[in-house]
Amino acid sequence: MCLGEGARNANKAAKRQYQYQLAQRERNWMNTLALTSVQRVQYDQGIDSSNVGLQNFYGEMQEKYGDLIGQSMQEGEQGWKDFLKTDEGAKMAASGQTGRSAGRISVTELGDYLSKGSRRAYQLTQAQEKMSDASAKMAAQTRAQQMQLFAQNNIVRNPELAPPRPVMQNVGMAAFKDALSIASSVAGIASGFGSLGGNKLTLTDKQLTALQIPGGG
Repeated sequence: MCLGEGARNANKAAKRQYQYQLAQRERNWMNTLALTSVQRVQYDQGIDSSNVGLQNFYGEMQEKYGDLIGQSMQEGEQGWKDFLKTDEGAKMAASGQTGRSAGRISVTELGDYLSKGSRRAYQLTQAQEKMSDASAKMAAQTRAQQMQLFAQNNIVRNPELAPPRPVMQNVGMAAFKDALSIASSVAGIASGFGSLGGNKLTLTDKQLTALQIPGGG
């Protein structure tokens, strides 16, 4: 029997377990880094996508407002043409009727034409305000979305805590205890022989060597 063999085996097992834990910790950290890299790419793509969506929304609002202006101008031109065709005051003046009645009719029809133009201008102003409100809400939603993406990725990741180093057994002390145990057993055997025959038990050199305490390690 090799003295302290149990302690050596226990130390080897503890060392293997410690190395396994270190390797597992490194694998987990590498997986975390890979996942973080993927999440970072997704974050950048999310930010770009939200910015593009917001710019597209702005473009749609401007296009709609431009269409409204064009429609209003066309209606104004058509209204002016209709006014010239149906201006009874002008027709009366052309026929030689230049009294107050002709003047009142002309002023009334001109006022109606100008009133229609004012309503179109008001409608354009209202439409512009609504589009501005819609654009502001869209910008706020985009900002909130980007902040949420940022919060999801603004996490400082660290590797797991390193496992504690194993506490190694003292091989020398274990061997010493083994030797004491062997010595006690030998003493017990010698005592048994002495009680039987009164003869002294003599140990050989090889047996005495086996009882020597190793230096440890």
